[in-house]
Amino acid sequence: MARVFQVIFSVIMGILLCFSGMAGDARKQRMKPKGIFLTDSLEVGKPVYFSLSVRHSPESEIFFPDSTFDFAPFELVSQRTFVSSTDARGTLDSAVYHLISFDVSKVQRLRLPVFVFQKKDCTAVYTAPDSVLLIKNNNIDLRKKPVLKEEARLVPLSSEFNFSMLIGSMALIIGVVGSIYWVFGRDIYKQWQLLKLQRRHLEYVRSFNRLMRSAREKSNIKDAEKAIIIWKNYLERLEKKPFATYTTREIIDNMPDDALADALKNMDSIVYGQSRSGNMDQYLEVLKTGATRLYRAKRKFVLDNPVA
Repeated sequence: MARVFQVIFSVIMGILLCFSGMAGDARKQRMKPKGIFLTDSLEVGKPVYFSLSVRHSPESEIFFPDSTFDFAPFELVSQRTFVSSTDARGTLDSAVYHLISFDVSKVQRLRLPVFVFQKKDCTAVYTAPDSVLLIKNNNIDLRKKPVLKEEARLVPLSSEFNFSMLIGSMALIIGVVGSIYWVFGRDIYKQWQLLKLQRRHLEYVRSFNRLMRSAREKSNIKDAEKAIIIWKNYLERLEKKPFATYTTREIIDNMPDDALADALKNMDSIVYGQSRSGNMDQYLEVLKTGATRLYRAKRKFVLDNPVA
């Protein structure tokens, strides 16, 4: 009797398990994920997008493939999932996969699963395969020998200013000039000062001689007066003192010389007294000699003293 009950129990359990399996298969049939490429073609190394979606009962727990899944012949770049939405037909979950492929097969297929969580494990339910066609725009056929095409058309190039070369050249010039000034700067400055002294002295001598010659040949007191003015202006620039406004006494105090003092007094008598004198050119020559003496003293001072 016990044996009969055992057989009956086994038959009942088998029937229940069979119905349970059929129910699970029925759920799988109802839960049919959809997977499609968003474009119908792709290029090697260029992005392609695959959409995966599934509608299921709100009580079911669904997982989508992640970076650990093998997407061959594709490689996963990124994945974007969307928020679940539930209505009378059930809950909709979806995701879009950013893929690339370096396979050169003409037709490339892909199907992805969704994983349904159960009490002990997860069941994978796959989509129907979807395919894309390979476009060979950027695919080089290595079996063909490349042929070089001659291009004779000249392409104008836009000119660009080389700022780095400009900065480098300026730095080089500044460095060379600075080095020269560091070594020879004082001597160069001293020679420049001497050159200016000589140029001003020659200009003064030329003007003074012209007026002195005119005063001597024509006994022209006006030219003699002009010669004295030029003489005073030259001394003012040479000594950095206001000789142009000095009186004869102030000039003698700054230039203590008996011959110069006598010549200045006599020239005052000639100019202010309008009296002609046969020694006028001699007095002017004394003034010229005095200015030349000051010029030479100034040159000696520049040569003997270091530049600050």
